[in-house]
Amino acid sequence: MAMAVAALTVFGAGVAVSASAQAQSDNPLDRRMDRLEKDVRQLKSIFTQGRDTGQPVTVRLTSEPDPSIAALQTRVDDLEAAARSRNAQIETLSHDAALAKRDAAEAKAHAQALEDRLAKLEARLGAAAGGLGPAAAAAPSPFTAPAPQATSTPAAGGADDAFRKAKQLLLDGQYAAASNAFQSFVAAYGETANAPEARYWLGETLFIRGLYSDAAAAYIGAVRGWPKTAWAPDAVVKLARALVSLNKSADACRTLDELGRRYPAASASTKARAADARAAAKCAA
Repeated sequence: MAMAVAALTVFGAGVAVSASAQAQSDNPLDRRMDRLEKDVRQLKSIFTQGRDTGQPVTVRLTSEPDPSIAALQTRVDDLEAAARSRNAQIETLSHDAALAKRDAAEAKAHAQALEDRLAKLEARLGAAAGGLGPAAAAAPSPFTAPAPQATSTPAAGGADDAFRKAKQLLLDGQYAAASNAFQSFVAAYGETANAPEARYWLGETLFIRGLYSDAAAAYIGAVRGWPKTAWAPDAVVKLARALVSLNKSADACRTLDELGRRYPAASASTKARAADARAAAKCAA
């Protein structure tokens, strides 16, 4: 009777253990531990067999990889790929920014070099004007509004009306009056859109009258900044012709060289006049 009770007790304990194991099997960590213990038992059996038989031991795991670890590894791989792609884009952008910065610096240096050349040319014209008599010495500065040489005042209609009337005087052949009108316009409206063209026509009236130093100064004021207008290439050629008339052939040649760089699409007639001016200045081929 005591043995039966003991057996019953053992049997009951076994049932309790089995129920506990069943409850634990629902825990993911327990299941993972079970798999690991199974792998360990397999490894132990394989090594024991290899020890007893003297055969090489081959380990082959039969359990499936942990899905959570596999998913985590995939995520890490994706992040690493995205980081490599982003770094490549950053390197490309940095390279492009460096190139743009270099190009901007070169453009700025080139523009400053052109500005310096115009300033030097203005200085040489001013020096030349000092030896050409009182009329030439009064040449207007190409970089500021020329001071009016007449007492006339701008037309009451404003800048547009003043420009139109000055242009009409030029078309009528009244060159002295046109000079005064354009000078008055530049003095009063030197910051308007028509101011560069007014300096160009002022140069025309002065060139026709043989005032080459004054004309050159006006032309320089017209082309400063190298405007993209229909009359700008012709103004550069006229500047070169005025410099030839002032016996400044070297400056004339440099001016004509700039024409080709700044206005490569100049008209055929303008290029023909430039070729004549180059011949007159005896520029190198």
